[in-house]
Amino acid sequence: MAIALAAAGFSPGCADKAQQPPASSASAPVFQPQETLTTAEDPRYVDGVTALLGGDAELAATLFEQAHQEAVDEPSRRRALYGLACARLLLAQDEKELAKAKALWESWRAASPPGGDGEDPRLMAGLLPNYRPAFLVKDLKSACERECDKRLQEKEEEVRRIIQRQVQALEEIHREIQEKKKGLSTY
Repeated sequence: MAIALAAAGFSPGCADKAQQPPASSASAPVFQPQETLTTAEDPRYVDGVTALLGGDAELAATLFEQAHQEAVDEPSRRRALYGLACARLLLAQDEKELAKAKALWESWRAASPPGGDGEDPRLMAGLLPNYRPAFLVKDLKSACERECDKRLQEKEEEVRRIIQRQVQALEEIHREIQEKKKGLSTY
């Protein structure tokens, strides 16, 4: 038992040393990549991420654009451009806005080094060519509905013409029968 206590630092001679951290570890800085420090120092980028994750893509786009324009280093500028591209992709309401957002995305992807600065353009690069935003899906749905309505009207018109021809044929038969009845009653 005494050996276990001594090994754990509970012996009277070692107790003071075990409780105090070594002086060299208190003064040694903890390694953090420069990009992480720069991103954390730019509140617009952090607020932009918060806004985007909170669903406010417009505010996020504004904050990312400001952070991109005023970034002091290239990694911060690229991260802000990445956020701006993501926000603009979410905000796209038509083909023109979508094309601009994709152009921002491609600008970021082209400027990003292999492996990125924490973001990897390959994660979305495979998705973007097939990306269909909500406004395109709505347009496609309304186009399908218009096509269905058009086909329905064409079929209704076709049925109306068929019924009209059948009614005319029945009226003709009825007339012929009436004429034959007249001819029989005159005898």
